[in-house]
Amino acid sequence: MSVGLSDDDRLFSCSVWRPQGKSYLFFTQFKAELKGTKIEYANAYSQTAAGGQSDVPLKPEEFNVGESTVTHNEGKFSAQLSKLTVIGQTRHDEL
Repeated sequence: MSVGLSDDDRLFSCSVWRPQGKSYLFFTQFKAELKGTKIEYANAYSQTAAGGQSDVPLKPEEFNVGESTVTHNEGKFSAQLSKLTVIGQTRHDEL
């Protein structure tokens, strides 16, 4: 897992992934939630980058991105989740 903050402190990111290599671990469902903010970007991947190749995203119909949650789409999710990335806005107070 990694958590980051943009240079201007307006966005934060959170990525969760499982280790590379052969795994018998599979997910039948998933949900990530941001509290106190809204999601600006989210993506889920069936395979993470290895050997110079890029991450392989899930098909758009396999998951839903709401205002504050990312969840599997029941009946469409193929149980192949390797990585989940979510970006949200930080709280910002105007003077």
